[in-house]
Amino acid sequence: MNATPARFLFRLAAGPRVGFGHLMRCRALARALRVRPLVSIRGGAGARRTARALGCDLAGRDALSHITLLIVDDPSPRHARAWLLRAKRAGRASATIHDLGIGSRAADLIVDGSITTRSPRGAAAGLCGPRFAVLDPRVVHARARRRRRGAPRRPRVLIALGGGAHVFSVVQPLVGDIARRCPGVRIEVAAGFSRHRRPSIGSARWIERQDGLARDLAESDVAVVGGGVTLYEACAIGVPAVAISVVPTQRVAIEAVAARRAAIDAGALSDREAAVSRAGAAVAGLLRDGSARRHGSSAGRHLVDGRGAFRIAARFRVLARAAARRNSRG
Repeated sequence: MNATPARFLFRLAAGPRVGFGHLMRCRALARALRVRPLVSIRGGAGARRTARALGCDLAGRDALSHITLLIVDDPSPRHARAWLLRAKRAGRASATIHDLGIGSRAADLIVDGSITTRSPRGAAAGLCGPRFAVLDPRVVHARARRRRRGAPRRPRVLIALGGGAHVFSVVQPLVGDIARRCPGVRIEVAAGFSRHRRPSIGSARWIERQDGLARDLAESDVAVVGGGVTLYEACAIGVPAVAISVVPTQRVAIEAVAARRAAIDAGALSDREAAVSRAGAAVAGLLRDGSARRHGSSAGRHLVDGRGAFRIAARFRVLARAAARRNSRG
């Protein structure tokens, strides 16, 4: 008799303030698991709308009674723990996705792909470090695509600072600074999921990518990114990156990547004028110096191989099978 297929529920936080990185990570894991993502969202109507647009199904109130494994990706320990306790009471296995150790540890499995994170102490097992960075499986194909790139063409810079409204406060001066320092460069700006009206960015171009930025990163000479998922994607694909911390918690990841020479630290968005100037100068320097680009590309690829989602999916399947056996005996 065939076993009943495992069912996974993703509980995550998303919205203009917290961003959409948690949603994108859960979709990446669903792709690695080869399932359609079933999600429960801590966020508003806009976040739920975005989830549906990305191909997710929204869970009902009784979803826990129909699943095998709960996967929580929420930076709030309080909110995460509440769901993990609900899963435990329902007899369901659980896993949590963390950044820099932030989140509840009341789960059967902890995943933290942060560059600076080591395996946690305590009862729960952990998958920690950049080998377990949760990236879209398409990053692996983009990594191979970049290695097969053809002859040089017009230099291309991708600006991808996340999906929140903060993009609009910095994009105009940043585009202007890069264009002034690098005449003739092609500049593209990822719009993210904000519904705000987009400002004019001169000769640069807004791009919308419901399916992620892996292909755009692979075709770029330099990327300006935040300290979240896109920084790890740039490393894995081998794109020389200039990083600006959008929120204070991103400082640790950016400093760690910069220390390994896989990115250039341009500072924090809270000091916008200085960050724009440093980012523009760093982009210009990388475009002039092919050796620096090659070194940054190699360092990033060595640091993050892009296969974390597949490793995690394999462990999730093991955890789900064990939970299913326990439930069947009960």
